[in-house]
Amino acid sequence: MVKKITLFMPPYSQYNVLHHFTKQLGSALERNGVECHILEAKYNNPKPFLEELFKEKPDATFSFNGLMPDEKGNFFSDMIKIPHVAALVDSPNRYLPLINSKYTIISCADRFGCDFFKGINFPKTFFLPHAVGRDEKHPAEAQRPIDVLVLATCMEYEDLLQSWKKKYPPAICAAMQEAIDASLNDNHTTYVQAFVSSIDKQLANGAPIKPEHLDYPQIFDDLESYLRAKDRIETIRNIHDVQIHIYGDGVGSNWKSTLSGKKNVTLHSSADFTKALDLMKQAKIIINSNPHFKNGAHERIFYGLNLGALVITNDNTYLREIFEPNKSIVLSQFGQWQELNDNIKHFLSNEKERQNIVHNAQSIIQKNHTWDNNAQILIKELPTLLSQVQG
Repeated sequence: MVKKITLFMPPYSQYNVLHHFTKQLGSALERNGVECHILEAKYNNPKPFLEELFKEKPDATFSFNGLMPDEKGNFFSDMIKIPHVAALVDSPNRYLPLINSKYTIISCADRFGCDFFKGINFPKTFFLPHAVGRDEKHPAEAQRPIDVLVLATCMEYEDLLQSWKKKYPPAICAAMQEAIDASLNDNHTTYVQAFVSSIDKQLANGAPIKPEHLDYPQIFDDLESYLRAKDRIETIRNIHDVQIHIYGDGVGSNWKSTLSGKKNVTLHSSADFTKALDLMKQAKIIINSNPHFKNGAHERIFYGLNLGALVITNDNTYLREIFEPNKSIVLSQFGQWQELNDNIKHFLSNEKERQNIVHNAQSIIQKNHTWDNNAQILIKELPTLLSQVQG
């Protein structure tokens, strides 16, 4: 039985999202009978952090996106011999070094991430989806001056494609492009699965590829960046006749140049998580782009719906499992732009129907997708996983 868990506040979190999650999970664990402390290490004065940690001696420590090794490859959890849960909210390919830690347990917000780690012989993993605070709810009937809201960073996918040609031979580029097309047009095939399948085809056709020499983490990272960039840019480019408010800066590009000449877009600087939550309360519809999630869901989906906005997002296996399309969520498919435009116009014009979908979603989320639900998952899963940790 798990009695004590210490949460580590992340040293950095884009938009302060992970700080918010940490506080919400800490409160939820306390409500579910687990003694919980949140600690934050100061870079120039770690002594108070260590003293507090060893004084409490928890059954496990926990942090979002985990604790990566130092420059010598040492893991903090292995040195202090206290199991650590690395709760990944980003893609698993960025956190492969974690499998070298004896004391690390990995949770993933997409079930594919769990399969990914188990497939490379790391069994200490479990599914921990995104969630919302039980009190973070806002009525669908509230005043909503924003018709369509997008919260997204701009990345120019054509520039990414050009960078591939400098880094990879033609056969690898061809396999990567095929993987992107397959994943964008399929609601359950990940870019990892699609790339492996494409490489197999290239090899069968006699391509001069040595799979053992490929830098898979870098390739997967490049694939994900391109996939996300293309989906969000093409989605916005193909929404017409309604005003879209975009909050987000750029990486190597910016929305102003990328969407040059598009009259129905109003651009704003990026919003931290607190402001983003307030914006969701003001939006009728949120367009969410996360094509890399195939068996999981981004927090914007749960928060957007729970705060009263209708969320239109990429179709995937997990979302169809927990929601009913057009009854508690609206799903979209890359390239089906007329259907996307028709849905946006329909739900902007049919307020009662839009609100009914949001009400249905809120009932589902409040029952099954709060941080209290996640605290209960942790309490259930950890005893078995802790027994697998090797000293």
